[in-house]
Amino acid sequence: MLDSVFAQRFIEKIKKYTDYNINIMDEKGIIIASRTESRIGTFHEIAYRIVHGEEDEIIVDKNNQFVGVKAGINVAFFYKNKKMGVIGITGEPSEIRPISLIIRMSMETMLEYEIYKEERFQRRNIKEQFLNRILYGENVTEEELGEYADRLNLKGELIRIPILIRFKEKSDLAERILSGIREKHLTSPQDIISVTRNNCIIIFKHFDGKLLDLMQTYKIFVGESISQILQYLKTINIDYTLYTGSFQNNFTQYRISYLHCKWLFENIKTDNNSYFFYDYLEEYLKSLLPLTELNGIFEIFKIQFDDKFIDNYIEVISALAPTDYNLAEGSKHIHIHKNTMSYRLDKLRIALGMNPLFSHQERIFFTNFNDYLVKTKK
Repeated sequence: MLDSVFAQRFIEKIKKYTDYNINIMDEKGIIIASRTESRIGTFHEIAYRIVHGEEDEIIVDKNNQFVGVKAGINVAFFYKNKKMGVIGITGEPSEIRPISLIIRMSMETMLEYEIYKEERFQRRNIKEQFLNRILYGENVTEEELGEYADRLNLKGELIRIPILIRFKEKSDLAERILSGIREKHLTSPQDIISVTRNNCIIIFKHFDGKLLDLMQTYKIFVGESISQILQYLKTINIDYTLYTGSFQNNFTQYRISYLHCKWLFENIKTDNNSYFFYDYLEEYLKSLLPLTELNGIFEIFKIQFDDKFIDNYIEVISALAPTDYNLAEGSKHIHIHKNTMSYRLDKLRIALGMNPLFSHQERIFFTNFNDYLVKTKK
């Protein structure tokens, strides 16, 4: 249906360039816009005949007259081969015919652009609703998400992985950055991208190929797939950190993979600017254990030691655990000599009667006991 606001806006633009009287009629033959305001809302018989008949143009002159209709040309305008309405131009037909064709072309061009903008807005609105259901909805059904996906032409069986982009400064610019990414077409049609509630950008990046083939080099693929976006952020001097979640190929699981990104964001604090969920599986799984469960395992050991011992334990094991108990690498983290690290570890080893350097099971105990001490020390 032709919008009267759009039609009147078109009249306002056209009258800057011509003094001819112009009327725009909708598919019902009603004048919805005109330079003569008194005619707006009245019925136009010729327009109705054109829209609902075979003719695309009717000329009114001394040989072809209609009651209440002035001399001029009335021409249909189209959108995708469908008659959308009629433009009537008052004047001597032989004089205004070239003008009528130009005005019709202008109307069709402007209408096509307006419809394109509206469809684009509606698609974006649907996409925002879709993302909102994925990221924050609970008890969302596969059928519901499938309906959204069908309207957006998104394939649900594709493998996608979420990449959360957090801005170190100027986080309020997330919407503007997203607009820039869209305007520059830096994502593919099968990618899903939006701004989160905490002013980050989330991209569910799609990948072609088999999952097991991707796993070998997926970190490289992630970097390459968003390289244009990262280059764009660099050109506008925006610092960022990336958090990459878990692979999924079912829309109902996307919220879980997004929460994996959030978990990285909230729990992993290092100097890196890129984090991958699969690198922190052990930490993630341990974070799911309730503290009461850990109390039942480790509290009996904690009360055997004083604060000085616990402080030494936390510093030493927090340095060794990330290096797989490599004394040389671990000592660098706390800026002590390797021999000093060995000496301090020996005190812990003797006290607990375990040796994490030679027993995998005892190494697991040392690491998890340290995590418990860190949690309960806060």
